[in-house]
Amino acid sequence: ASSSIAVPMRSCSSGRRPGCTRSRDAGTISAAGAGTAWFAQQLRETALTTLVTSKPLTPTQRALAVVLIVAATFLLSVSVGMNAVVFPTALESYGASNTVVGIVMAIEFISVFAISFGLSRILRFMSLRTGLALSALFRMPPLILLAYFTDISPWLLLVFVHGVGNFLNQILLQTWINSLPFRRSRGFAMALFGTSISLGLACGPVLLQFIDQLEPFVARLVPTIDATIAQYIGLQRPEAVSALTQTKLLVSALITTLAAVPTLLGGFLIPRFRPSSSSSIVESVRLAPAIMFAVAVSGVSILGVQSFITLYGIKNQLSIGDASLLLTAFMLGSILLEIPIAWISDFFDRRYVMMLLVLLSLVCAAYLPIAIYTPLIAWGLLFLWGGVIGGLFSVCLAMTADRFTGSRLVGANAAFSIMDNIGGMIGILLIGISMDLFGSDGLPYVIMFAGVVYFSFALTRYQVR
Repeated sequence: ASSSIAVPMRSCSSGRRPGCTRSRDAGTISAAGAGTAWFAQQLRETALTTLVTSKPLTPTQRALAVVLIVAATFLLSVSVGMNAVVFPTALESYGASNTVVGIVMAIEFISVFAISFGLSRILRFMSLRTGLALSALFRMPPLILLAYFTDISPWLLLVFVHGVGNFLNQILLQTWINSLPFRRSRGFAMALFGTSISLGLACGPVLLQFIDQLEPFVARLVPTIDATIAQYIGLQRPEAVSALTQTKLLVSALITTLAAVPTLLGGFLIPRFRPSSSSSIVESVRLAPAIMFAVAVSGVSILGVQSFITLYGIKNQLSIGDASLLLTAFMLGSILLEIPIAWISDFFDRRYVMMLLVLLSLVCAAYLPIAIYTPLIAWGLLFLWGGVIGGLFSVCLAMTADRFTGSRLVGANAAFSIMDNIGGMIGILLIGISMDLFGSDGLPYVIMFAGVVYFSFALTRYQVR
């Protein structure tokens, strides 16, 4: 018997009466579960704060909003991809230990919790539009100032502030795209959003390679920048900070600022939410546990594979070049397969698509120890695996929009981001420990374990047919 709701009851929006609910989509729910479902539905209808817009968006305006959101997300992700390389390499050049580098990189994850739990309160004092514009002020200055410090304390503070701006922007963009009314194309729109993240993260390191080729031009530009900063802020660049590192940080700051331009241009398309005390993170997880824990499984897989798959290949006698292509194949799969997988979910019950994708991720992890000895097969497996995990992220995001409306989307999207990051952090920790205890196969073991735990939760508490 169920004591809560496993998955959302999806309204029949494809040619049927608005608001009708297909009984087959609800699965088999016990009498107690049905009572809980009815109570939750009444709670949503009475306590849910409403979305306030002057008038419904036309199809053209809705498409324009998606384009602007995807553009902003892509630019933001390019900056994040650059920082993922610049931050650790800069700290290492300053003489920081691996532990210190790890602490600094973990600070960005901590900022997720800081902004997520305070998001509802923030939006009671400012609109979604203002929050998107304000987030740029948290992102740009820290990146500029990082080039003028080598001590760990300023880095911790500046990276934390930058992380707050990053995740505030990401959650608000996620809330915006989830608030758009779609009939049959929500999965496709969510896939565009997710793919823009993956593509931006992949483009960031490539852009850094291009900047390296411009070192002679950089050498002439940096003295002018240093003189300007010294005149207006009073900071001098330490000798340990190379001109190239400073330029990379400045370019990242410029790109993350440009990410605010699409949202400013589309300000008239951004919805307004009435303040609500009911849009809490805990309540969102309680109302949609199957979705939120599937997101955590996605986080375990994507961050675990990104962090350890190259090392896994090397430990299994692959060359460094072949091992690095494992991660390349995984990212390409996420970029190229995420959209078609999420688009297919528009024509089926997304609950079953979600369950199938979790199962496929488990199968990919199980076959990795076999496939790794043949590079071509391993690359194909990682390509498929990347698409499965990317599709799972987008399908869960679409289900979140199906499940929550109005101001509840704020808490739901914050919960979505928190569960994704919790899964990633726990996954990375467990994979590291498991690889120390059981060898390289600790990587697939942990991901398989996450899938088994999820199915134990989903199939014992809820009957899906």
